Amino acid sequence: MQAGEAIAVIILIIAVLILIYYFLINNPNISSKIKSYVPATADPHMDQILHRDGTSDYKELSTVEDEIEKEKEGMGKKIKVRLSDIDMSGFNTDAFSKKIDAFLDEKSDQLIQDWSLATLNDLESLEKKFENTAKSVDELDSKFKKFKKDSKKFQDETRSKLDEIDERIKSLEK
Repeated sequence: MQAGEAIAVIILIIAVLILIYYFLINNPNISSKIKSYVPATADPHMDQILHRDGTSDYKELSTVEDEIEKEKEGMGKKIKVRLSDIDMSGFNTDAFSKKIDAFLDEKSDQLIQDWSLATLNDLESLEKKFENTAKSVDELDSKFKKFKKDSKKFQDETRSKLDEIDERIKSLEK
């Protein structure tokens, strides 16, 4: 997955989460069920600390491990929400996907410009440039091989002529 595709997927996920959030907030049945599972106070022992239940500070304190275990169990039971409890009859997937499509259509040009994303036109021009470059490299490679061959022939001919000249010089010296 390329960077542009990853960014598009992240944007889609964020849009989906925002739409689900607004759906949950605006649906009174679901919001009341969620509120019934979430505790009203942050600390389940706050009533004991504030002496609301009539107990003193130190009468019924248990060990730290027992308190942590009870707190975990209590919070787990309060927060647990089952999907079967949530009424999904009002959730229309077609309308949801249309909203996502409309959002992406509105913001796509701006996102492309802001994040310097590549479009299909950019990719096509890059592919053409790559093809031209590949052709040029192939031509240069073939010319280099030809030059190398010619150069080797030239070197061989030059050596042979130099050898002949050396032999003439030696013969003249004798």
